[in-house]
Amino acid sequence: MRRSFNRFINNFVGFLRLFVYANFWVAGAVYALTKITETAVNAFKPSLAVLNASGTLVVYGFARYFEGPSIDGSKSKITSWRSKMPNLTKLSIVGGAAFSILELFRIGSQNLFLNYLLGFAIALLYPLPWILKKKGGGLRSVPGLKLFVISLVWAFITAYVPAIWNGDNGIWLFIERFFWTMALTIPFDVRDVKLDSHSIKTLPHIIGAKSSIYVAHCAIWMSFSLQVLVFAMPLISTFAVYLLFGTVILLARGERGDLYYSFLIEGLPWLLFALITLLPYL
Repeated sequence: MRRSFNRFINNFVGFLRLFVYANFWVAGAVYALTKITETAVNAFKPSLAVLNASGTLVVYGFARYFEGPSIDGSKSKITSWRSKMPNLTKLSIVGGAAFSILELFRIGSQNLFLNYLLGFAIALLYPLPWILKKKGGGLRSVPGLKLFVISLVWAFITAYVPAIWNGDNGIWLFIERFFWTMALTIPFDVRDVKLDSHSIKTLPHIIGAKSSIYVAHCAIWMSFSLQVLVFAMPLISTFAVYLLFGTVILLARGERGDLYYSFLIEGLPWLLFALITLLPYL
């Protein structure tokens, strides 16, 4: 009985890693964040959630092809897994591109396409090795820039674009989402201090791991303040959810398992989406 249970757990964890490592889970996080924005602005136009999620599969899969060697020559579990399953990674990229094209045709907006083109261009410049080649390659070779590029692109795609698409100016949504993304990105940089290549200097390389987690806490509570003061989210329930977010960030350590980051932390947008969805019934 115990042997069967262990086999079930191993199979479940294997399936979970497949779902996470092939970027489907992070694409789901982008979907949830987009829906949060559309709820906040009372969206009346076609949803951009599927388009944003499918585009995430393309961008994240593309970036993995240009990962440089780590400082100590080792590989993360995600990188090792993807090197063993290259066809699945390619399939997720092709599938994401196909869905993105179909969604763009379905929505049929030239201005929207141009906005996505801007975000996609920044995402492309981030990993390409022949950009800023003398410094190591890509925008990520600029010390400390990785965090801001990721936060800006996520805020632009999941907050600003859906907001202006539905007639809102999107400024406060963009600022809130920038702080939110920053808070959830920093723990990954803390985890990857030893795995980042020589050319990538993230925030923990510059100010240290503990100070970086402090910055992450400041960012998550800035997001909370904007949710309550600007978007009129209820204080108690929002505080309870953000307290959970802050605890997860606080407990982030380099020795935590890969699923703590790639599943738990990247899954936090779903909890915020659940809160906003359930608010009318609370």
